[in-house]
Amino acid sequence: MHFSARITALFVLISTAWALLSSLPETQVLVMYDATLSSPEDANLDHLLEVNDKYKVSYVDYADDAAQLFLGEDSIYSHVVFLPSSKRSAAATGIVDKFKLLEFFNKGGNVLAVSAAESSLPEHVRLFLNEAGIYPAPKGFVVDDHFEKVSVGASNVVEPRIIGTADVPEYKGTAALVSNNAFALPLVKGAKTSFTASPKDSALIAEKTWTLGEQGFLAAAFQGLNSARIAWVGSEQLLNEDLVRWVFQEKGVLKLQFVEHYKADEPGLSNRTQYRIKNDVVYTAGVSEWKDGQWVPYVPATEDDVLQLSFKMLDPYQRLNLTALGPGASTENGPDDLTIFYVNFTTPDHHGMFTFELDYKRPGLTFIEDRRVVTVRHLANDEYKRSWDIPNSWLYLVTFGTVVAAWFLFVMNFLYIGEKKPNGASAAKEAAEKKAEKK
Repeated sequence: MHFSARITALFVLISTAWALLSSLPETQVLVMYDATLSSPEDANLDHLLEVNDKYKVSYVDYADDAAQLFLGEDSIYSHVVFLPSSKRSAAATGIVDKFKLLEFFNKGGNVLAVSAAESSLPEHVRLFLNEAGIYPAPKGFVVDDHFEKVSVGASNVVEPRIIGTADVPEYKGTAALVSNNAFALPLVKGAKTSFTASPKDSALIAEKTWTLGEQGFLAAAFQGLNSARIAWVGSEQLLNEDLVRWVFQEKGVLKLQFVEHYKADEPGLSNRTQYRIKNDVVYTAGVSEWKDGQWVPYVPATEDDVLQLSFKMLDPYQRLNLTALGPGASTENGPDDLTIFYVNFTTPDHHGMFTFELDYKRPGLTFIEDRRVVTVRHLANDEYKRSWDIPNSWLYLVTFGTVVAAWFLFVMNFLYIGEKKPNGASAAKEAAEKKAEKK
């Protein structure tokens, strides 16, 4: 009876949890703040979170030890925002924990972290950022410059696709170091003469300096292979709508709608699993971009953003740029919501297992990956060209014909056209006449 009661209680707990998750709005946003510094409504982030009515914003103090990031194995929130804190540790260990944040990120959650000049982020948030290759300066370190006023303008922006424009006449914040990780994206760089150090240090020495010049970054981002996103800014002054929309997956989001490949002379049979060497093949892909709450055709902004196809075995045998054919619809009689890209090529003169690989990774855009394995076979016995179809064989065919013709003419000449030999009677008569003449 005791075991049955436990099963019943467990079932009720699971049902309640599932009902709670199902009742949540589509997008849940958690904002962590320090009540001893300021209220979250005072932050520059508040009005940005209201740009979309799908957001359900929850504010939790770092001192709330009952707050949780997960309900069972499911994430309660889609996005988490960390505002500056006055303490290195936080009582809300159910959220502010390096390993929980890594799990949250690996499940597709997005994180936005905000530092400040006088305060910093909790230590576990800093460690989480370190895993992404972003190393914010310690608490109390600020960006300074002995030659000019510290400001941020268009010349400091590294990735305008993510953060848009930046115009801060007098920057008051900190900086970070960014690793050479391919997925870590510097957003705003410091001035050439700037540095990051503690104002309490009277002497500026290398051991007490966090960044120097353009080595320091005032904002940085990271996008994982699962397209989950992290952004860090050294001051609330750098928060803007473009950055928040990027972190919350409202911009820079791509979707691969379809992929097709087929022989050029057999367009009705697509996505076949076998080709022959030197086949003419057509590869097409449809890509959409999320803009203003709907899918629209994706148009690469620059030549560097062109899509590429790799036809590879172990290494790419061919790497080809895809050409935009025009807009199309993902559904029958639907609106144009994708761009069709295509490329024509000839399979290599090599048989084996090949892969159509579309691997599209550009800074600020979600990643697109698609792989289709096909077999490329050799020519069958009845598919080889005949002698007269091979230009190099024409010399040998002409030589063979010439030899046959010469032999035929020789035989005809020998048998019928050469000097006639006299028969026996005429030969005896001629001999008698010659003998009579001699007498």
